[in-house]
Amino acid sequence: MKYRVMHVLGAVDGSATGVQSFIKNHIQVDDEEFEYMVAESNGDAHFPFNQYLDKIGIKRIVFPELKISKVLEYFRECREFYKTNTIDILHVDNPITAFIHNYYAKKNGVPVRIYHNHNSQFSDTWVKSIRNRLLVFLALRNATHRISCGQLAGEKIFGNKSFQIIPNAIQIDTFKFSTMYREEIRKEFLIPEHQKVVGMVGMLDTRKNQNFLIEIAKELPDVIFLLVGEGPNRSKLEEKCTGLKNVIFTGNRNDVYKFYSAFDIFAFPSLFEGFPLVLVEAQCAGLNVIMNETIDVTTQIVDKLCTSMPLEKNKWKTYIEHTPVLANERPLGEELQRFNIVENFQQLKELYKKGLNDAK
Repeated sequence: MKYRVMHVLGAVDGSATGVQSFIKNHIQVDDEEFEYMVAESNGDAHFPFNQYLDKIGIKRIVFPELKISKVLEYFRECREFYKTNTIDILHVDNPITAFIHNYYAKKNGVPVRIYHNHNSQFSDTWVKSIRNRLLVFLALRNATHRISCGQLAGEKIFGNKSFQIIPNAIQIDTFKFSTMYREEIRKEFLIPEHQKVVGMVGMLDTRKNQNFLIEIAKELPDVIFLLVGEGPNRSKLEEKCTGLKNVIFTGNRNDVYKFYSAFDIFAFPSLFEGFPLVLVEAQCAGLNVIMNETIDVTTQIVDKLCTSMPLEKNKWKTYIEHTPVLANERPLGEELQRFNIVENFQQLKELYKKGLNDAK
């Protein structure tokens, strides 16, 4: 008999997120010990994340949309779900719904209830921060384990409470530099080999701060800025680029791993983060990385590749101007081996098993 693990995230739409990547990397269809399922909101099967789960045969539990008008419905469906289903391990990756799931899971005897923090702030606005701070407080009252993606994120959210770090991990070989990928992506977007490309991978929203890069792009017309991803701010960002010929929006892609080989610089001006996987991916590709100085320093795995600085346009502009187009020789740093998904997935399963044993 396998133990049943249920991951819970928030609303799923057309955007790819770090939480989705974490879940995809930490579920396994043919696992001999655990059976995995995913609970989410919205549930439309055409969204890429849901398509992926359906394709590999992971059961999806669909809860109501995360709207004020549907709060009571969400409570009712949670209550009924935990009354009628046996779950051994609840792994919640979303602050908004965690307290509801943890409450009903505890009430119905789920022995392991994990709250997993993926960010270094509660939200990007003070109103949502107050709301999420309260929701996380309520969630932790009924959680048996606290996990964080990194040290800074854990300290910010959990304060002086103990927590365990499970590093965001990836299939590192997938992101190794490839001349074939570099040629393929640059050919698709009509970018000459000699032209410098600044790339960013992330949801097009306020927190990721693509606005900042567009302001720099206006002053560096000979540099291509390639923004990979989709999100609620796309139309506003595209409007801001009216008249610019050096900013390219790719939309959602199923081959994001190829883009790192096409970049010369990976820029990450995000306003706040936990431990973003894209920074690990960029370093696997041997990219020069420039990031907001507020991002956890432990993301700087290969020191010689990483530069952090405040969000001052002239400083970022100077860095981009003086960083050369990369050569086609980019070895994979040994420092990155600890982010190999195989080792980290095993670490998470050991946490699951210890939690189950402690609950007996």
